[in-house]
Amino acid sequence: MLPSSPEGAALWAPAVVGLGVGLWGITGPSAWTDEIVTMDVARRSGAQLVELLGRVDAVHGLYYALMHLVGRGAGVDEFTMRLPSAVAVSVAAAGLSWLGQLLGGVRLGLCAGLLLAVLPTASRYAQEARSFAFVMAVAVLATGALVKVLSGDWRWSGAYAVLIALLGWFNVLGLLLVAAHAVTVVLRRPGRLVAVRVVSAQAAGATAVVPLLVLGFSQRSAVGEAAPVTGGTPYDFLTWLLTPGQGTLPGALKLLLIPTALVTVALLAARRRMTPSLVLAVGVPWLVVPPLVLLVASLAEPLFAARAGLAPAYRRGVHGLEIVLYRR
Repeated sequence: MLPSSPEGAALWAPAVVGLGVGLWGITGPSAWTDEIVTMDVARRSGAQLVELLGRVDAVHGLYYALMHLVGRGAGVDEFTMRLPSAVAVSVAAAGLSWLGQLLGGVRLGLCAGLLLAVLPTASRYAQEARSFAFVMAVAVLATGALVKVLSGDWRWSGAYAVLIALLGWFNVLGLLLVAAHAVTVVLRRPGRLVAVRVVSAQAAGATAVVPLLVLGFSQRSAVGEAAPVTGGTPYDFLTWLLTPGQGTLPGALKLLLIPTALVTVALLAARRRMTPSLVLAVGVPWLVVPPLVLLVASLAEPLFAARAGLAPAYRRGVHGLEIVLYRR
């Protein structure tokens, strides 16, 4: 059914564009190391998968379980293994449009969703048989649910708790978004009752991830060492975050884009009367808090990786599985 309202069109357009861009040439690149791991897991029996996750890579357990089901139903090749990521990016684009509508109206939502749909970084993860696209989609939807709760719609509290739990099960470091959401609540000061609902939902969602945290911690011997944080780490992260071409852009262009983006944010903050305050209360903590927490924590124990601010605990578990695959 075609959308019958501007709001509906603003949701469907980014979703369709994101899926189209993700599917374009999706089988072109050959599977790389981590994708080969995903394909291997998808071919295993249910008993073998449970046995594997009991020893290593439990942090990827939910994603591997989904890919196992996909492999059973559609077979295992580069297209079937990457297709779920393309769908997840499509959901993320639609979800960001929805979030934009909640924060500032249909136009903001449409522009945000379309921008995400065509970003090279998004299309990259749409064509990668790993869980990054799922994490992105769930993070966007969880933030939308938070905004609904902050607006006084208590019926979204349960959905928010479930999405926080899913975020943690897809990537335990995704729970850093809870810290960003907590800052948003402090900035908005929605009242005691609403704040209690938000905190209760966050606590319920995080509690559901505790078994994974315990099991993942017991498997930490499979984790390699991360590079220590240096003075250049924040710059490296900013160049990765603010330049959608990632390593393909020349240094001069990166130096131009970074201050442009920072000046834009500063102008928006200075002209807050023309920018919905909720946009800043949601967007700035989301951008700043998770990587900042990891950077500070990495001063004691290296955890930070420039790739979207994710720590190697998320990526290193793959290496443990590679040991299982290639040294068994």
